[in-house]
Amino acid sequence: MKKRIVTMVLALLLALAACVPAFANSQIPVNDVNVNGQQQINYVYLSSIGSGLSIKNGYATCSGYLNLLENYNSSITIRLQRSTISSGWADVKSWSSSFSGVGSHSLEKGYYVSSGYTYRVMTIAQVKSGSTVLETATCYSPKKEY
Repeated sequence: MKKRIVTMVLALLLALAACVPAFANSQIPVNDVNVNGQQQINYVYLSSIGSGLSIKNGYATCSGYLNLLENYNSSITIRLQRSTISSGWADVKSWSSSFSGVGSHSLEKGYYVSSGYTYRVMTIAQVKSGSTVLETATCYSPKKEY
């Protein structure tokens, strides 16, 4: 009798384990690790993303990158933002580019900025299968005053 109960419990546990949902297409929370604009993330298709900003003589160089683990299409949007007293952060300029295939992909653009503000770059990385977005991740560069 005891052997039969143990067998039934094990069968029930196996059945329950087979019913655990998988969330491969949903967003898994990003770690709170953002060191020098590089974010280590817990996603299925992305291993990392990053943002960069340098300002020299009023010229802001903005960059973003992603590391794609699977053979899908991806896109990077980088947004140059400046701090405003009333609304937090406002977009100054935005650029996007699309990529395909495994590996590291990056986007770098430049723009002349006004002095007297604090700036940052927001990078948005997306992984797509056709028109379906599989994952989205966001990262911010360190802030720069100019």
